[in-house]
Amino acid sequence: MKFQQLRYFIEVARKQSISAAAAELFISQPSLSQQIMSLEKELDVPLLIRHSKSVSLTNAGEQFLVHAQRIVGEAQQLEELMHKHKLLQAGTIHLGMLWIAGYLNLFQIMQDYQKRFPGISFDLKIDGSARLLEKLLKREIHCAFILGTDEQLEQHKDLFFRKIMSDRYVAVASSNDPIAAGDPISLKELNGRRVIMPSTASAFYNELSLWFERYHITPQAVCETSQSDTVIRLAEAGFGIGFSSESIARSLKTRNFSIIQLKEQMIRNIYYVSLKELLDYPSVRSFTRFVTHYSFPES
Repeated sequence: MKFQQLRYFIEVARKQSISAAAAELFISQPSLSQQIMSLEKELDVPLLIRHSKSVSLTNAGEQFLVHAQRIVGEAQQLEELMHKHKLLQAGTIHLGMLWIAGYLNLFQIMQDYQKRFPGISFDLKIDGSARLLEKLLKREIHCAFILGTDEQLEQHKDLFFRKIMSDRYVAVASSNDPIAAGDPISLKELNGRRVIMPSTASAFYNELSLWFERYHITPQAVCETSQSDTVIRLAEAGFGIGFSSESIARSLKTRNFSIIQLKEQMIRNIYYVSLKELLDYPSVRSFTRFVTHYSFPES
């Protein structure tokens, strides 16, 4: 059974005439008649009652017509939907977002994109960088915003990535702490001080630990967490010196804690990542182009 035969049969049933249907379909009457007979032969059941100048449907033909109309109708709807996808009038982008996306104003990108393409929706997966990259490589999401480095991402040959913003790490401390005088400090000055360390699962933990090892100092780790608001609230309450990206620290700033510049340059890079193969998808290709040309705020 061919899809074209369904269309032919629907037209014959509508016109109640093979000759009239043939004229509507721009094919010869013998050709159309042969197509209908081939369909009946394949199904091994008559669909039409043939009269001298017209046709009518058998009981089987009436049931066949109902299903044929549904199949053809759904196929037309599918074709229209795919056309909308092509024109970016429909579709869903499965996007991975960092826990800290709100502090980085990443949700604004989604809002601005949907203003231009209101037919495209987002399905969000919010997680840490390692889990989001894993989901992307497993094809569970289309794209993501993650923390990383060029060296790390270059290990995945099928990955498309673009650095979209950079942010420096700063120290945060209670405003009552003498270290919060305002001048930049070195990590050397934290020897013996209570420190709120980042989570051991974060790349920043390794980078910070290397600096401490280089200076041969051992700060007193109060706890380990990469939850920015928790770090800042602990530092604010005087439980230790914490570390945060400068943009997040400024977004959470109160008079009760101070942001202290570090002499050591420790940079956090935010990347947009997708898979090269997914850039063939109209919605993913469009969103990727939008992100890579987006005007992000200066760090």
